[in-house]
Amino acid sequence: MEEQQVIELFWQRDKQAIRETEHLYAPLLQKIAKNITFSVEDAEECVNDTYFRLWNSIPPERPMSLRNYAARITRNLAIDMYRKNHSKGRGCEMAYIAEEIDSMFGKADSRYDSLELKEIINTFLGKLDEKNRILFVRRYWMAESICELAGQFHMKESAVKMRLSRTREKFRKYLECEM
Repeated sequence: MEEQQVIELFWQRDKQAIRETEHLYAPLLQKIAKNITFSVEDAEECVNDTYFRLWNSIPPERPMSLRNYAARITRNLAIDMYRKNHSKGRGCEMAYIAEEIDSMFGKADSRYDSLELKEIINTFLGKLDEKNRILFVRRYWMAESICELAGQFHMKESAVKMRLSRTREKFRKYLECEM
């Protein structure tokens, strides 16, 4: 079933919408949640909560992309669950990712509303070459580890770190120019 047809099912309040969403996106949503929570059980809970949130938000929302909308909900739920389950002092992959994101944004994220920031990020991503764009999105949106990215791209971990570092710096400078 096509994505827009699934959105229509939500608008018609047809419970088949949940089953179709699960059929289309369960593996993606599970991967996002598991990369953030590091727990299969917590990931499953986040994905189930995502379906509930979708049901309650469509309508009135009519997302352009159900895939991206569901992924964003899952990601936010997983981050909330991670924060709830882990104290601040613990070191792990999410702590590193949070530090990297903070270094990119600085105070810029408080200066823009979410739509402006989304547009700025999308424009920046559009200017990157394909490999750097994919690395950036998979690291900071899907919370994939450096090791995982290195394996998928047949690169050394140090090369992945360097590419991400340079891309973060480019993004930081791009944000400064936009301000």
